[in-house]
Amino acid sequence: MKKYGNNFWRFLMKKDKNLLDDNISKILNDPDKVTEIIQSGIQDALLKHKQAGNQVCEWRNNKVVWIPAEKIVINK
Repeated sequence: MKKYGNNFWRFLMKKDKNLLDDNISKILNDPDKVTEIIQSGIQDALLKHKQAGNQVCEWRNNKVVWIPAEKIVINK
């Protein structure tokens, strides 16, 4: 196995980081994509709570309302 110097690895890591930063920028500049990702995360969290039998809360009519696990609605 060939060994490379630290400068080579720094170059590779910087290149990969720039590609990652570019992809993140593209996503963050698309409001519909950001909304889709956030909603997907919320649905995943709701599903995990429902499966575990844990209640969740939501803000309704200016107060906190607890929703039992069996009444959690999953939109997927």
